[in-house]
Amino acid sequence: MGQFPQLIQEDLDALDVAMHGLLKKSEANVALLVEKAGYLIHQCGTQDSMDATTFATLGSNAYNAVQFMAQLVNESNFTSMYQQGEHYSTLMVNVDENSLLVIVFPTHLTVGSMKYYATPAAKAIGDRIHLASARAPGAGLDFSDLDTTDVQALFHKK
Repeated sequence: MGQFPQLIQEDLDALDVAMHGLLKKSEANVALLVEKAGYLIHQCGTQDSMDATTFATLGSNAYNAVQFMAQLVNESNFTSMYQQGEHYSTLMVNVDENSLLVIVFPTHLTVGSMKYYATPAAKAIGDRIHLASARAPGAGLDFSDLDTTDVQALFHKK
């Protein structure tokens, strides 16, 4: 995995458009942009009592574990992971080499409809991250020295 680029307000606005559009079209509850090391980058939607930071970390860990399992059986086309619950389900979609889109939605909605709406949203998010990376090559964030008490501050630059 490479470095995640620093995002400016224009980037965050573009992420909001893509993620809110996904939520509106799909009727999902929550969309999280998660760095594959487990850090919550951006969130949209109604979380109610969900701890989005912990959810992001656990989702990333689960995705990475299953992706590694897929590699062990020579599966190279691993792009999403689905978890079905009694009341809520989750879909984790690969955005790029560094990030995931995690979607939480009521179980009465189908995973097929979530994938349908998540695919263009993930592409728009990936395009924006690529644009941010191109703006300042090599000026990404190193998560090894992260102050976990103030994660969100890293992703905001005005």
